[in-house]
Amino acid sequence: MTIPRVIADVDTGIDDALALAWLGSLHARGKIELTVTTSAGNTTVTNAARNSNAVLRMTGSRARAIPGLPRPRVLPLTTTPETHGPAGLGYWEDHGPEDEPDPGRSFLEAWRAAEPTHVLIAGPATNLAYAMDHAPRLLENTHVTLMTGAFTYPGNTTPTAEWNAWVDPHALKHVLANWPATAPLLTICPINSTERVLLTPQRLQEVLQHLSLAQAELADLLIDATRFYFEFHEEVGVGYQAQIHDLAAAQVLLRDELWILRGDVEKKKATVDVEADSDLLRGTTVADWDGSYWDRAPNAEILTRIAPESVFATFEKALG
Repeated sequence: MTIPRVIADVDTGIDDALALAWLGSLHARGKIELTVTTSAGNTTVTNAARNSNAVLRMTGSRARAIPGLPRPRVLPLTTTPETHGPAGLGYWEDHGPEDEPDPGRSFLEAWRAAEPTHVLIAGPATNLAYAMDHAPRLLENTHVTLMTGAFTYPGNTTPTAEWNAWVDPHALKHVLANWPATAPLLTICPINSTERVLLTPQRLQEVLQHLSLAQAELADLLIDATRFYFEFHEEVGVGYQAQIHDLAAAQVLLRDELWILRGDVEKKKATVDVEADSDLLRGTTVADWDGSYWDRAPNAEILTRIAPESVFATFEKALG
């Protein structure tokens, strides 16, 4: 059976790191092929590549991250040191020389070479929008899942906007407006659902118990990164726990191929758009659920339910 050929486009980022720990573990075991590229969002593309390479190395994966575009499509770059730490992985900073990104390839070359069956966009849609412009055939038969958006739900960046949508709304708008009719519908995992995937210190200890002595470096990274994330979430009123958005989105992407989260996920078709030009509503995502407002065909399936315990159980199984 052909294994999934996965591109993970990440802005690593603490919750991106958990998604990469899962994907890297699957890659090391031969369950998927994996290509990793980075976008600018939680941190710079270079920091995101270093962070990604560190996580991948610790999982035993041979994949190495390639930096993508260094800034959003139109707007200046904003990063989140207050949320993810000064370099993106909280209190963890031990980057070795082997974690440096490879400047020799462009992210688009890597995407073309990967011939992906699945693409995870766990940061802003900057690189995806560029690929649509410069290699549209690459996406014709590709399943794409984006962790983005908030639908009639409080945003985590403004009262109405989720972070990834807010950072580069023009890229996301371009993707939504021009998604090929011949391609599978986009899957969108909004914070309506992913905020419910809460990692507690107790749950983290259960995860760490599945790591072997050979994975001690990965354990240290997860401890140092998540401690920063727990503290941030406590400061903003969520409690001493953390929302692990990107791990949930990665598992939704590969649910059918890996036979995971069976019965634990629900999605609903909609026509989705995003506000890109208003300062007040920048990054606000809107869904026409039944086509009665815009008279446009659906361009996405929106995740409406996911079982958090199944996400962490699936994560533990791959790490072990």
